[in-house]
Amino acid sequence: MSPAVQIALAVTLVVVLLLLLVLRRDRPRDLVVPDRPAGDGQVEVLRLARAGRTVEAVRVLRRQTGLPLLDAKRAVDALVAGGSWSPGGPVPGRGVDDAVRAEAARLLHRGRKIQAIKVVREHTHMSLADAKRYVEGL
Repeated sequence: MSPAVQIALAVTLVVVLLLLLVLRRDRPRDLVVPDRPAGDGQVEVLRLARAGRTVEAVRVLRRQTGLPLLDAKRAVDALVAGGSWSPGGPVPGRGVDDAVRAEAARLLHRGRKIQAIKVVREHTHMSLADAKRYVEGL
């Protein structure tokens, strides 16, 4: 084999290796592809979280339930801490005290729906959508 062909093969090999390195650089190295969810989603999420794979547990939970990121993270944290989580997600209105409920109802019946939603959000930390559903349900 002539020296020119050997040089051409060596250059080609170097270029291919560099391309492979560049393509792999964008992939996360420390994450493992999550397993497919098993029959009981809560058990799968708990298994991942207890194995230290919190990001994957949140991802699986979001895929199974459609929860927003923050709610899924809170649910995973509750499971790891020994609590439980209901697949229905957070129930809008749970934890609203009677004074807030009465004030929101009063504002709603006076036609001040936006102010009622603001009152509920200020006192409960609900999302805008949850507070709106809660007020509309009064």
